[in-house]
Amino acid sequence: MNMAGLFLSAAELQELTGFRSARGQARWLDQHHWRYALTNSRQPRVAREYFAARVGAGSMATAAAVDAAARAAQPNFAALNRR
Repeated sequence: MNMAGLFLSAAELQELTGFRSARGQARWLDQHHWRYALTNSRQPRVAREYFAARVGAGSMATAAAVDAAARAAQPNFAALNRR
């Protein structure tokens, strides 16, 4: 794994999305179904390992596992009705 950091740099994120603004980057990530987190200043952050898996630099099993885990992580709304 590249030890440049846990997340893509601002320049790498701009190169991936084609947008400089955080809003444009987040919109692109949403439209292309990429998983990301937002910082307190609303800057999107993409995990370097997730990026590698999505673009084929990582194992396909890793990408599939990340996507499957994301789909499976649904809130338990039934727990709200318990008294």
